[in-house]
Amino acid sequence: MTKEINFNDVPHGWALCFQNDCRNKNDCLRYQIGQAAPPHLTTAPCVLPQAYSSGECTERRDVRKERLAWGFSHLFDKVRHNDYLAIRREMETHFGSRHIYYNYHRGFKKLHEDEQEWISSLLSSYGYREPAVFDHYEETYIFQ
Repeated sequence: MTKEINFNDVPHGWALCFQNDCRNKNDCLRYQIGQAAPPHLTTAPCVLPQAYSSGECTERRDVRKERLAWGFSHLFDKVRHNDYLAIRREMETHFGSRHIYYNYHRGFKKLHEDEQEWISSLLSSYGYREPAVFDHYEETYIFQ
């Protein structure tokens, strides 16, 4: 794996796997997280051997990473004044509220790749050809 797993990123209640004899352990996020468990952790939800009873593990999760983004401080730099309010309102509607929009803007929430593409296509629909550029990016594991 290219990025070290930060156990603080693991969602509360995420089941860990410790099945060392599993043939898919190198490609399973649950196993990789189990190996990254900190020494002070003494209890956690885990995948039981019964999950592998049918020849395939029913709890296996692929190791996937995604590039998350946040921060809009320069997103509107090249947007014409006449377009700004309409684009901004469409973004607020898409996210559900002005409050949620500002959570993305300030980095309290992070945009997944599909949301970043949606913003780029929104700008494109107003005639802007450059893809959206955000203030910060972070590659992280996706817990699905």
